[in-house]
Amino acid sequence: MKKIIAILAAIALCLSLSAPVLAADAGETVVTIYTTNDIHGTVAAGEDEESEVIGLGQAAAIAASTENALLVDAGDATQGASFATVNKGADVIAAMNAAGYAVMAAGNHDFDYGKDQLLLNAALADFPILSANVLYEDEPLLEPSTVIETAGVRIGFIGLTTTATATSTNPSLLGGVSFEDEVSAAEEQIAALAPDTDAIVLICHMGDNAAAVDCTSAALLDGLSDESLAQVTALVDGHSHTVEETVYTERGANIPIVQTGTLFTHLGVIKLTFGEDGVTAEGSMMDKAEALEFPLTEAGTEADIRVANALQEIMDGQITILGETLCTAETPLWGGYIYYDYAEPRIAETGFGDFVTDAFAAAGAVFAQEQQLDMPVVAIENGGGVSATLPVGEVTRGDVLNAFNHGNMVEVLSVTPAELYTALEAGLTMTGQDETGLLLRERVSGSFMQVSGFAYAFDPAGPEGEKVTSVTLDDGTALERADEETELLLITNSYVASGFPEEDKLGELGGEDMIVEDYLLAQTHEGTVPLAWPTVLGRITIDNDQSPDTYEVAVPITVAGTEDPAANKALHLRVDGGEYEDVETDGEGLLHVTLDKGPHTLYLQESADGVPVYVNNYSGSGTVTVEPGYYSLSFTVDGAAA
Repeated sequence: MKKIIAILAAIALCLSLSAPVLAADAGETVVTIYTTNDIHGTVAAGEDEESEVIGLGQAAAIAASTENALLVDAGDATQGASFATVNKGADVIAAMNAAGYAVMAAGNHDFDYGKDQLLLNAALADFPILSANVLYEDEPLLEPSTVIETAGVRIGFIGLTTTATATSTNPSLLGGVSFEDEVSAAEEQIAALAPDTDAIVLICHMGDNAAAVDCTSAALLDGLSDESLAQVTALVDGHSHTVEETVYTERGANIPIVQTGTLFTHLGVIKLTFGEDGVTAEGSMMDKAEALEFPLTEAGTEADIRVANALQEIMDGQITILGETLCTAETPLWGGYIYYDYAEPRIAETGFGDFVTDAFAAAGAVFAQEQQLDMPVVAIENGGGVSATLPVGEVTRGDVLNAFNHGNMVEVLSVTPAELYTALEAGLTMTGQDETGLLLRERVSGSFMQVSGFAYAFDPAGPEGEKVTSVTLDDGTALERADEETELLLITNSYVASGFPEEDKLGELGGEDMIVEDYLLAQTHEGTVPLAWPTVLGRITIDNDQSPDTYEVAVPITVAGTEDPAANKALHLRVDGGEYEDVETDGEGLLHVTLDKGPHTLYLQESADGVPVYVNNYSGSGTVTVEPGYYSLSFTVDGAAA
């Protein structure tokens, strides 16, 4: 890593320029504001050629290579990728310190760890985190605004956070916090800053999606008085994850609005030119290719190296946190790619799918109680969102983070049975079964739904869009496909929620990893008792099932430390939650087991490593291949095993 950094540094030094990249005409002063927003913990540049991620290092290098430059963020930096969630956003702040950020606005997801953690993160920052319209017990929670003096000019920055934050993060973590009208807050701060500044820049975590927020950034400008609008020079936007490069021109204004999408795929540029006639502003956008072509000065190269070193130090420190044991598990929670061929939750019900949706439903029940909502609570998680298995033995925080590496939030929606049916149908792309009962796995979908609060049945050979044959709530109530009146409180991740109408959304509960970790600790009494969980809970069934009632697997048993088969060995096998029973391998070291159709977990009492085996006739795991995967299809036993 250090060698690569050194080589890159040498190349950059050879290409460096000593003169400012963005020069001004005589008598003018140029200040360049580089902007980011909604990076969601994505701080390191993507290393492969296809990655669009610019990263903090290059952004810092560009800012340091530009005379009179400021690096500014419009919120939602501290939540998302595991880099952020490991230490509740504090590590993102440390990385932003190394990059030299000048100011940041608080985004809705910066509240996801709660008010107190946001204040701790703000205290760690070498730059102010602003929000003019967020109050705690009628007093400002954060600094409303700040003035930065550079190159002989004074620039006022005002932070604004969408009032939708009141429901777009977990309300239970926001006790005493209120989100006031954005326009009124902006008016007040503009009036306070205008007499003593040369320019005013609004940093708004509000976005351009009118269906998602009561006040977009453009609507904010619409709502300002003529006097206040005349004082606004530029607007840095965030929240809607869109790439904005527009100019607001109403009432004679000329205010650039920039927003860089999400996950650091762009870098916004606002060029402020101060001259005898006042200040003008121009906005533009860089993608990764343009950012990498930016000519760096020696100071820019040093900034890049500084950020790389800081990131490495942070990641080294995260190892301890990731290795922290949350609990022990007597049974695995199967998810992700159990073997190499297909991710099991995209094919069939899995234990981890059941566990995750139960965690969602439990959090949703608390939300319903707090909000006094009287409707059935149901939960769904797309199979593509269950990215790994929680192992037998010690379960660490890193195991949980690894399983939820997409940065999804858990959202609350009010939906109808008709909408629920549609969501379930989206994952049922198979077209039937062959004579063994295997689903046609070439049509596997990441949208296959794991569920809680209800059960559903489907016919894999049914017509597209009509494969779901029944949906039944846990209390026995059957839901009808055509029902567009009954209200259900649906808990799901933000990826799945994006497929529902915006008006369905009622709030957010926190990151997937946080919700699952909390539930894991609750189920194990804060890690004091081991977790025992069924292979599946029988929530998803197949109608018109063509598979035989039983199937056979032949599990290879080898002698530990060798490739020798453990032939003719008397052993003890347990299937799922049953008792250990006497079994014996054949002359080739194969253990033949007949099972009821469906997924099962096999435990061998004499197993040398204690790792169980997963089999499922519907997906073919353990029946159509003996290739080792993330979990081996074979057991190993000590040579002296009885």
